[in-house]
Amino acid sequence: MEVSILGAGAMGSALVIPLYDNGVDVKLWGTEYDVEILKKIEKGEKHPRIGVSLPEIEIYYPEQLQEVLDSDVILLAVSTDGVLPVFEKIKDKVDSTLITISKGFLEHGKVMTIPETLWTIKPSLKEKIVAITGPSIAREVANRMPTKVVFSSLGDASKIAKYFENEYYRVEISNDIIGAEITAALKNVYSITIAWIRGYEQLSKVEMSNAKGVIATMAIKEIARFVEAAGGKKETVFGLSGFGDLIATFRGGRNGMLGELLGKGFNINDALNELKRMGVGVIEGYSNAKKAYMLLKQLEKDGAITLDKFPLFTNLYNVLYKNVSVKEALSKIFS
Repeated sequence: MEVSILGAGAMGSALVIPLYDNGVDVKLWGTEYDVEILKKIEKGEKHPRIGVSLPEIEIYYPEQLQEVLDSDVILLAVSTDGVLPVFEKIKDKVDSTLITISKGFLEHGKVMTIPETLWTIKPSLKEKIVAITGPSIAREVANRMPTKVVFSSLGDASKIAKYFENEYYRVEISNDIIGAEITAALKNVYSITIAWIRGYEQLSKVEMSNAKGVIATMAIKEIARFVEAAGGKKETVFGLSGFGDLIATFRGGRNGMLGELLGKGFNINDALNELKRMGVGVIEGYSNAKKAYMLLKQLEKDGAITLDKFPLFTNLYNVLYKNVSVKEALSKIFS
């Protein structure tokens, strides 16, 4: 079995570890943004984002993309914004299993999940796409810390899962790829709201555990409504892809950093500029919130749902895109 991982970022590189431990031949290809990381890996140095040195595997640079496309499995591990540009380069040569790990929505005529978009472009991949979701922080995976994730597909994901699963990387199988993907994307969005409270605590100098509990409960309920309206299974939201992953994000991450700054009183432009100054990259929850709003409007137009069922999300959207303060948003949420 040979797996080619496209993208040498945190999670793409972390997944080298369970595959290698299971005796799988791994090729790691990097984009133009990964070149310095690839050089460090080749020298045996620690990956700067996951803190471990990778085992000896084949490394490929941006110009060598076509050399890695004959593997049994292609794992697409680029950012959400990079999915379509890379897929356009590989779609004519990829007809084997394609695994996606990016979390988010894409616009291709309309707003869709990443798997939906890819099989819309290339229908022959519809049952060959497998999406990985669930509590899976890259640094922990790379350090062989235990977790359990979900492999979702309209086909038989168990055939692929067996090459990843071991004593520390456990896998659950699902056929609800739509529900799992929407849940995973919205987890990043709603984690911003949970982080508001951490920032607001620092501003007010009072612990707000009650508010965190309320926000987390509202988030899960709204994600469940969203998934059901979009044709997914409600129970997916209360499993590893939803509740499990949301708990894993409580610790922070980029979305949490943005939410915390907003909770401290920063407006959205100042918060984004501060994160840029700190060297923080793309905040996927920020961009996904806009696409999620567009998808909600599509679902509302189709009569599947109404926006008034999403008070937490709509107030988050107002903070991110209408310059409303977190203080004002929280006042409306708790009114």
